[in-house]
Amino acid sequence: MRAMDLVADSRMDAVEARGAPVRREAMLAAVYEDMRHVARDMLSRDNMRERLQPTDLVNEASLRLIMSMPDNVADQGHMLAVAGRTMRRVLIDEARKFRAAKRSPPPPLMTQFPGSAREDVVDIEELDRALEALERFSAEHARVVELRFSLGLTVEETSSATGLPERTVKRRWQAARAWLLDFLDPGAEPQGH
Repeated sequence: MRAMDLVADSRMDAVEARGAPVRREAMLAAVYEDMRHVARDMLSRDNMRERLQPTDLVNEASLRLIMSMPDNVADQGHMLAVAGRTMRRVLIDEARKFRAAKRSPPPPLMTQFPGSAREDVVDIEELDRALEALERFSAEHARVVELRFSLGLTVEETSSATGLPERTVKRRWQAARAWLLDFLDPGAEPQGH
């Protein structure tokens, strides 16, 4: 099952999960293959591919989730979103380790800016700080960015996963992108993609 299908079906899983307790580890095992797809997509967008393979990223994220999984994971779609966030944290930690091991400061770990052309890249640590700030400002907008950017869902898939109309997803995506651009470079002109 692809990540998009899993997130789209997550509301049904939540209904089924209310009837019987579902072990978090079982949910993690159920999304493992989807995590590998997400990891491949994440690593293809940045320059970390030489230092970390998708399977290594997924395994490290899985270990972190097993050790400190949130109690409020409702379904497999939510688990995949939490796993995506955890994989982003693993990438950031790996970049920091790499920088600490070098005597001279290495170039920052760059990733493609959400929803932009391939040439538009941003430091992944800066983007992470911006996403955390966006979540404090508007959790709804941050959720759309998380689904579109980390999991690579389309507008239609994000709409299905969240239950929001596509127009609302598009508006939140555009507003969140503009907010992130402003946060990352207050002097830059926001672009409406």
